[in-house]
Amino acid sequence: MQAYCVDCHNEDVQEGGLDLSPFETLSDLTTAEVKRVLEMVRFGAMPPEDYDTPEIEERKSLVSALEATMYSSTCDLTPRAGKVTVRRLNRSEYNNTIRDLFGLDLRPADRFPSDEVGAGFDNNGDVLSLSPMLIEKLIEAAEFVSQNVMVDPADLPELRLELTGDQLPIYGDPKIGSFYGRFVDRDSFAWIDLDAPFDGQYRIDVRGGMTSKSDGAAKVAICDEQGKLLASDELDYFGGGGGADSMQETIELTRGKHRLIFVPVLDDRDLVVGETKFESVTTLDPERVKSILARRGKPVSVDRNIDAETYPFMFRSFRVSGPREHPRDAYPPKQFQIVRVRHVAPKKRDRYSDVAKTAMKNLQPLMEQVFRGPVTEDEVRPYAQLVEQSVKEGASFHRATQIALSAILVSPRFLFRVETPSPESEPNSFGDIPLSPHQLATRLSYFLWSSTPDQTLLDQADRNELDLERLRGHVGRMLSDEKADALATDFAAQWLGLRNLAEHEADGKRFPTFDQDLKSSMVRETESLFLHILRNNLPISEFLTADYTFVNETLAEHYGLTFSGEPFQKVSLSETPRRGLLSHGSVLTLTSTPNRTSPVLRGKWILENVLGTKAPDPPAGVPELDDAKAAGDNATLREQLELHRQSPSCASCHRVMDQLGFGLDDYDAIGQYRTEEGGKPIDASGALPDGRSFNGGAQLSGMLAETEVEGLARTLTERLLTFAIGRELTPDDRCTIDEILEHTRSNQFRLADLVTEVVASRQFRFQTFDADAHSR
Repeated sequence: MQAYCVDCHNEDVQEGGLDLSPFETLSDLTTAEVKRVLEMVRFGAMPPEDYDTPEIEERKSLVSALEATMYSSTCDLTPRAGKVTVRRLNRSEYNNTIRDLFGLDLRPADRFPSDEVGAGFDNNGDVLSLSPMLIEKLIEAAEFVSQNVMVDPADLPELRLELTGDQLPIYGDPKIGSFYGRFVDRDSFAWIDLDAPFDGQYRIDVRGGMTSKSDGAAKVAICDEQGKLLASDELDYFGGGGGADSMQETIELTRGKHRLIFVPVLDDRDLVVGETKFESVTTLDPERVKSILARRGKPVSVDRNIDAETYPFMFRSFRVSGPREHPRDAYPPKQFQIVRVRHVAPKKRDRYSDVAKTAMKNLQPLMEQVFRGPVTEDEVRPYAQLVEQSVKEGASFHRATQIALSAILVSPRFLFRVETPSPESEPNSFGDIPLSPHQLATRLSYFLWSSTPDQTLLDQADRNELDLERLRGHVGRMLSDEKADALATDFAAQWLGLRNLAEHEADGKRFPTFDQDLKSSMVRETESLFLHILRNNLPISEFLTADYTFVNETLAEHYGLTFSGEPFQKVSLSETPRRGLLSHGSVLTLTSTPNRTSPVLRGKWILENVLGTKAPDPPAGVPELDDAKAAGDNATLREQLELHRQSPSCASCHRVMDQLGFGLDDYDAIGQYRTEEGGKPIDASGALPDGRSFNGGAQLSGMLAETEVEGLARTLTERLLTFAIGRELTPDDRCTIDEILEHTRSNQFRLADLVTEVVASRQFRFQTFDADAHSR
């Protein structure tokens, strides 16, 4: 520091208001001063390029010394786990939780106001507020969910079809007798068309019979459209005077449209269900059927002189009803886990008896799932009483249970992740308390799945078996589950800024193909790469060097790739210049303006997301880059930025960011590869902060993967830990991050290993003891 810093930061010249001359050693500096110097040295902004600058190893040595000054005293002791503010379920967590609790992807939280973001993520307890509007939406969501995840059997659709008189479709030449009975000859038959709402047993009622009493009984065969016999029974003389014999049969129908055909069998014939076939009904003339149906309901003339020999049989009416019992798939997926006890015993003068007792049996296991842990009978009783009261006021038992479920879903125990120490827990000598088994299961599931614990986790929590070894085992199990896709959509999308792409606009004249479909495809590509590296536990350098990607037809066309097959398959990039994240359309578009690339934004993105170095805020009063600046109308962006860096207040930061960003200039503002712009060749040369030069994105990515993977590992671990525990990191957490990196360095910082070590960390498994809160 004496050699490179004090010339500009002394008693006489205090650049940036910083005087380093009075200090003999680094330990004399305040934490704020050390942090400020560390940021500038690590970033490479200081010393300025027109002054003597330290060699690479000197800079690394100074950074290490500054870090040791800031953190060594903390890390010499066992770092405290830290306190986490009680966290409300954010929109994503709410949607996923409802999906996994009830088996329906209802997405009620899509109607909630947007969640606030703290420390880069929307699961930070310090910013997840509860506004009056959100409270209103939560109540609406609870009612919406309860009405969709269970139904009253009385409300399920049923088939009730009755055809009488002139509504009966008859294939043949029927006569209309008194009371609109349909008299048919020996070659005629009737049919009905119906739409069965569910698979199940349906009752068929046929009224009719023989025209002449002396002819005895006839069989009526019920068959399907292919003529196969479904059921049969006998009908005797219809009795005259409007009376009719009747038959009732039960047949199995699948859900959907059916045509049932009713054939009078007047000869002595053996009928075998499932085997006998009536060929005469298999070739109905469509035009004739259409004509018959068109005549239904129209006035008809009645013939009171029916010749029984010519018309030996009469159909009076058909009735179809069912299903006799609704199948399980007629109900929402988890209905029978909500209403486990479905019936309550009747009692004299009462509609129901034992309502509260039955409700207790139903609600206790339900509430343990919804509240993510054990509940006492005293906690269940108010909800059971709500069921009882609703029944007394006229609600059915199922509707009353819906009302109780709505109340459960607005309970703080559901809406918030509370990690209150149990009364018997005692802090250790460091002031930390381990999370309870159910708190640990909940923290793990919302980290990896953004959702509620599954039964496997809850069962082990019930048995107090979530020790460190089992916890590590659960990480592998849970990452293989498709619910771990949430780590891409909720963690990676925020870490890499992918959610901002939805609002990004590009100049429609310059980039007419840039639309919503392309934007969503770009996001999916990056999330797919993240999940591939995660589930295969690949080194995180793969984020920079991957010579493959995941595309659909839209993105393949955008990249100029040959593609066919299912969307988002893995495709090779070995014959292209694209490598890793830095060539993804999502990253390249996000770091561009609507009409051009931005080396500044791209360089800043690399610094912060790969090298783990936060770019200092620009000095006050520095103007934005002016495209029409005096460099000339045909000046390249590089030339314009050169002019911008002539300002001393801009030069130190821009020389670092711009040099990195230039390496990605062979991609345009929406991520398409290019070799020229405006008729001029693209110059994609640049240099790393340590002075090493490169040309193009592929070289840049390769050099970063060779020498800067530690910075990426630290950045990624910081982001993972922040997301996992839902709070901003503190100096104590730095020590934990150092430990995680130490444990994973020898195995090349593999992504799933980093996730596992975050879960195994003290910060994840413990909470700092708050004596006042504990006593309350």
